[in-house]
Amino acid sequence: MKFKIWFTILLSLQIFDFSKSFTVNCNFRMQSLTVIGSVYECLTTNIPLTSGEVITNVTGTHLSGMSSSNVTAVYIQGNYTLTFFPRNFSNFFPNIKAMTVYYTAIETLYGDEFDEFPLFEYIWWNLSPLSTISSRLFENNPKMVQIDFDRNQLERVGYNLFTQFNVTQLRRLCFHTNPCINSATATTQANIINVISTLRQNCTYEAPITTTIRPPLTCSDDTIENFVCDLKDSMTEVQDDLLIKDDEIAKLKADLVAVKNELGETKNELGETRAELTIVQSTLKWVKSELEWLFNHHCMCDIKIF
Repeated sequence: MKFKIWFTILLSLQIFDFSKSFTVNCNFRMQSLTVIGSVYECLTTNIPLTSGEVITNVTGTHLSGMSSSNVTAVYIQGNYTLTFFPRNFSNFFPNIKAMTVYYTAIETLYGDEFDEFPLFEYIWWNLSPLSTISSRLFENNPKMVQIDFDRNQLERVGYNLFTQFNVTQLRRLCFHTNPCINSATATTQANIINVISTLRQNCTYEAPITTTIRPPLTCSDDTIENFVCDLKDSMTEVQDDLLIKDDEIAKLKADLVAVKNELGETKNELGETRAELTIVQSTLKWVKSELEWLFNHHCMCDIKIF
């Protein structure tokens, strides 16, 4: 019973956000993106965003004949003031399929940033201090065709990042100029697989010592809001613990695959050794018979070599 009550409270917190809100000002324009082509885009700059804030209003003048339902892309230029990914874009633009992000101060993508975009298929995120990407990032984005994370500070990338969708549909993958990887832009399936392999070898996400990955919420002095804030903070810690466990399990699976491969190689080596021993055994039998013949032929006696 207590579990049901707590679950209801936590679920409610996902729906009713008591945190700060802000307005996004859009410069609406037509834009051509690689792979997916022409999009109607909201360009927004200078968002002074910190942890816990959500979008509650969007301003800007649409092009003639266009409306919010026509918006399929968002371009965020953070000017290094954006510290946390904006939430609630989909309430105003329900058909977002592409996002370009430049010059932010965001260091970690926790995995739920793109959950609100079921049509999402394109991300271009660069020139930021981004260092960590969770395996869950594309969990609710099965249509991904282009992923660009070039010129960031990536050191840790979740092992299962590319298991959330069919990688054969990817048409462009780019992770060049990062501390853990500097692969060239991949546009063929073979090159895309090579980039993924390099990521898994050089950038595998290791669980941090502390389980509190996300910045803590800033709770007010008000009793009710403080209670709600503490609950949300606790829920965030639980979510981060689960992400860590997912990555630890992925690493264990990778280790098991490596052990299995080593056992297979050992089995092959044993097979080769057995074949060589068979050859040696046959050779020894031949030598034995030759020695017996020589002794019997020269000394005219019946000798058996055991």
